Amino acid sequence: MKKSIINFMQLTRGYSLAMTLASCAVILSYAHYSENFSWINFIILTIALCAIHLGANLFDDYIDVKNKLNQGIELKNIKFCSFTPKASLITNGAYSFDNVKTILIILFSIGILTGIYFTLIAGWQILIFTMLGGILSLFYPISSRYYLAEIIIGLIFGPLMIMGGYFALCGEFNSNLLLLSMAIFFSTLVLLHTHNIMDWEFDINENKNTLAILCKTKEKAIEILKYMIIFAYLIIVIGVLNLNFNPDMLYVFLTLPIATKLLESIKDYINIKDIKFEPKWYYGFFENWNEIKSQKIDFFMFRFYLARNFALFFALFASIGVVS
Repeated sequence: MKKSIINFMQLTRGYSLAMTLASCAVILSYAHYSENFSWINFIILTIALCAIHLGANLFDDYIDVKNKLNQGIELKNIKFCSFTPKASLITNGAYSFDNVKTILIILFSIGILTGIYFTLIAGWQILIFTMLGGILSLFYPISSRYYLAEIIIGLIFGPLMIMGGYFALCGEFNSNLLLLSMAIFFSTLVLLHTHNIMDWEFDINENKNTLAILCKTKEKAIEILKYMIIFAYLIIVIGVLNLNFNPDMLYVFLTLPIATKLLESIKDYINIKDIKFEPKWYYGFFENWNEIKSQKIDFFMFRFYLARNFALFFALFASIGVVS
């Protein structure tokens, strides 16, 4: 049973669920004040958003494997240029295409049925969020052709998920939450952009067009990364100064050590590869670190974890600031 769960999480890239859970925390921080709030509905919403997230991850890998097969490459010979394993449980036959299709049907059905449920209790507006989410998820596998992959994911985890989730629970819009969702949009872009800076050569080989590649050089891409971080913080500061946000939302600046180390480390990535990476407690979680070091991908995962932890704790500290 434990092995099946581990395999399922690997198949669907479950390590990325932290982003969905962080967005749910942001939703909860505002929604629990509403007289329409229900813990049962919040749990249902969280499960559905996680299912959709995992389904989108799996669908992306499924499409990429299919594209390789269409190029005449045998399943056992399919390899993806990346430091982290991609679709390995599909290419090694652990999960057949029928298995994958069944899992996709189950995951997306959870999302669809939940959308119908919240449409009945919150209103037809939920259909708009559902359709936008569906369209963006379906477009995502080919969005890298148009330099839009990061923007799409940022929109899904930022404004779309947060505003849609809040409306589902409360049946209304919240302008302050919309402003906060834009800060989450930029913090999510930090994670995606960091990953793509490190995957620069691999994405070029796979003919993927990312924002990092659009910048033409890694140095310019890192400059854009810095501005993404600045914009995330700036939105919080503007919100506090305009009295839209609780001043305690400035807790997000507790993520500054993570952001600073990320920028310092990603600059080293261009010129230095053989250096020691030492996680500190104030950098956040670095799960399976010993295994990662043994696989000699610590130079990649150190920066990835920093970017993920920045996005995760930025959302969590903002949520704490709302309710404090």
